[in-house]
Order: sequence, then structure tokens, then C-alpha cells
Amino acid sequence: MNNLEEFISSLRKYGHLTGFKLDIETARKIEEIQLNIINDVNNKLTNLNLDDLNKLISELSQNGTMQTLIKEVSKALGEEIDINNADEAFKEALEGNMNFKGAKASLIALQAVSRLYAEKYKEKNGEILNLTPYCPICGSESKTMIKANNEYKMVCHFCGYIWKVSEKKIVCPYCGNNEEFSLGVFSDKEGRVGLVYCQNCKSSWRIILDESIKAPSIVLPLIALGGEKFKGALPISD
Repeated sequence: MNNLEEFISSLRKYGHLTGFKLDIETARKIEEIQLNIINDVNNKLTNLNLDDLNKLISELSQNGTMQTLIKEVSKALGEEIDINNADEAFKEALEGNMNFKGAKASLIALQAVSRLYAEKYKEKNGEILNLTPYCPICGSESKTMIKANNEYKMVCHFCGYIWKVSEKKIVCPYCGNNEEFSLGVFSDKEGRVGLVYCQNCKSSWRIILDESIKAPSIVLPLIALGGEKFKGALPISD
């Protein structure tokens, strides 16, 4: 499990690649909260279902753990909610209503549990091969690809799981296009971060090309955001 100092060190080292100024202290606070949740829930996993993330979330909700976590996170964020309102806040967060009191706390708690599950899944199954931009763990759409050991992998921004897409050359995770001349890569002079565009399905995604960039998986999508500056180079969609 990635520790707090490794997380912060990575942000400081690669933050300039993101293209915007990072709020390190806020990031530290949220990561500290999530690492505490990960440790707490990990100690309770022996009797919980690890076959599916949704089943794990359901069990944590049924035994009151999820509600307690949401209440504790909301308190840490300075917007403490009553534990009886945790379920409603969680529901609003899942529906995308982040203005609802407790919704942000719910999302932070959910992400922490998802990260823990992703770690457990990786320990058991490794980095599976799956030609898709959608995370096999939580279903989130990834816009982050990395090059590592001559393989191309997608990284989930929500749970941090990494899965393989292809070997030796870039393949479009959306349509499977592997024709080199119809996959455009736009990057900085140093070839560190960039943007890939598929002429076949008109999809685009960010990519970290520099294999020397080492950071916790949850940080990689932030670093890859630097590829957004190449959006202007993409063909104008019809």
C-alpha cells in the first residue's frame, strides 16, 4: 500500500507536468483520510465478501461501516453530518449531486474502499489484459495510459487499478485500432506526457510516455493531465 509520504513526494516531483498548480495540503489531507480508511477496512476484511466490489460496498453498508466512515470523513472535512443522514448523502454522491451535504465525504470514503479492493484484486490476479478504457474493478472510464516495460496500460483515476491493453505498440482501448499511422501521439519535446488520438473512432486519451516516472497509481492520472495541453492539436470533430 502506498504511504502518505510517497504520495506527497510524487506530487511535488511531478506536479509541474500536470499543467496546473496542485493544492498539496488539501491533497495531503484527503490522502491521509483515505489511507486511514484503507487501513481500518483492511482489518475487517477477513469476514467480508471480496468477490466483487459492489458486494463489498453492500456488506459495509449493511453492517454500518460505510455510514460510520462517511460520518468520520465529513467531520474531518469540517462539515460533520449525523450518521442517520449518511445513506442519503451516499445516494446523492452516486447520483453526482456533490453540493449535497456529506456527498463529498461519501465519495472520499467510497474511493478509499475501492482503492483497497483494487489492491486486493491486484494481489490475487495481477494486472489483467483487458482491451477497454473502463476499469475492470469499479467501471470508471480511464483517460490515462502509461508505457511500462514495453507494455501499454490503462490506469483508473478512481480506484488506482492498472490493467494491460497491449504490448510493444499503442492500441486504441476504445475500438482496438492498432494501425500506427492512424494513431497520432502528440507530446512535449521531452516525450514525457502527451495525448493520443485515434482516427478510426475519433477517441483521445492522455498518455505518460516517460517510463522513468514512478508514482503511486492514484497519482498517475493527475500527472497525465498535462497531456490536455495538446487538445488544440487534435482534428476538429465533424
